[in-house]
Amino acid sequence: MFKFQGAINTMTSIKTLPLLEGTKLIVLDEGVNAMYARKLVTGWIQVLKEKDPNCIFNLLLFSNPKSSYQCEYFASNNVNIFDYYTVNVNNGLDISAISDKDFYNLKHILKTIDTKSTVVIDCLTSLILFVGLSRAMWFLQKLSKDVRQVICIYRRDFVQDKVPYIETLGSTYVKIQKFSSMIANNNTNYIVEFMHRKVGGGILKQQEIVSQNSTSYEIESKKLEQSKKSHPVYENPKLKIESSFRIEINENEMKQRKEVVLPYTANTNTTNTSRIHYHPEDIDDFDEEDPDDDLCF
Repeated sequence: MFKFQGAINTMTSIKTLPLLEGTKLIVLDEGVNAMYARKLVTGWIQVLKEKDPNCIFNLLLFSNPKSSYQCEYFASNNVNIFDYYTVNVNNGLDISAISDKDFYNLKHILKTIDTKSTVVIDCLTSLILFVGLSRAMWFLQKLSKDVRQVICIYRRDFVQDKVPYIETLGSTYVKIQKFSSMIANNNTNYIVEFMHRKVGGGILKQQEIVSQNSTSYEIESKKLEQSKKSHPVYENPKLKIESSFRIEINENEMKQRKEVVLPYTANTNTTNTSRIHYHPEDIDDFDEEDPDDDLCF
């Protein structure tokens, strides 16, 4: 079990992430051993309702029946649940009848959805299995433009063919991972790593340990500092970088180096005046009256 200490910067915490400017499309990426996206969404609904009591939430269920959302926080007038997962096989419906019930008709959802609402998709992986990757991406792109905000759950371990570069799909990406102590003191603990693209440019990237109450779904988090990559030079700065040849000199070599007199530093003229010493060669035709006559000036 772990405890949180110190104040939390609410502007950059996972709790208030949906309130950040530009969080138009949030992708929650969860694994089979860290299925906490629904709990996180429940906590977010409370945070969003506290800021705007009149906000509306529309839950589009493609992987779980409506009965899976029996929490009291989904029973309010602000939350509308649309079950596109449950099919009554006793009615003898064929595929065309299912299509008429908007199981596949994504265009009908786009026409009837409240544009001022926050839409939760549970989950994108199942939607891709139903309609294919291209149609699912088209629907997600259109929906995110039409409504105020989209929170999309993606389960990375449920299909073999994963969405390529899922972290670049929306404006905000949250990867949910398992924590060593998952449940402690009636709290569900997990790790999140989120990346948010700011409206004015730049990227906010942060990793946190989340402790969420299993009853009230209240979110608390603690920021994890990014550690440097393990490298011998970082761990021991006295270590020297190895080379294929020796680049240092010993004490004796240093002494010999200091005793070497370089030709251009030798001072044979004690009068501190400059002179030009000319030594004519055999082919020179030296004439004192015209020294440069051999240059044909």
